[in-house]
Amino acid sequence: MNVKKLLSSKQIKPSKIILQITAEEALGSIKEMLAEFSLKIDFNKLSKEELEKLLFDFADAVVLYHPEDYHQERAAILKNETMLKKYGLTDDDIDALDFV
Repeated sequence: MNVKKLLSSKQIKPSKIILQITAEEALGSIKEMLAEFSLKIDFNKLSKEELEKLLFDFADAVVLYHPEDYHQERAAILKNETMLKKYGLTDDDIDALDFV
C-alpha cells in the first residue's frame, strides 16, 4: 500500500507536519515497525479521525520514547489497541509489541 495515496484518500495532506515529521513519514515508520514484527493492520478501513489520532499519538510518543527498537511506533499502536483490533490487530500482536 502506498502511504501517500492512503493519506490523500483520507483527506490528510501527506506533507502535514506531525511534530517535526510529516504524516507520510510517521505512517511509513509505523508501517515499517508492523512489518518488522510481521503484523498487519488494514489502514484503508480507518476513518480520517482514527488515522489522525494514531498519527498524533505517534507524535506524542516521539517526545516520550527513544527511537530504538521501534518504541515510538509501538507506543502509538499500543495506545490505540482497542481501535486497531477492529482492523486486524490481535491480542497476540499486542503481546509481541508490549514493552515488558
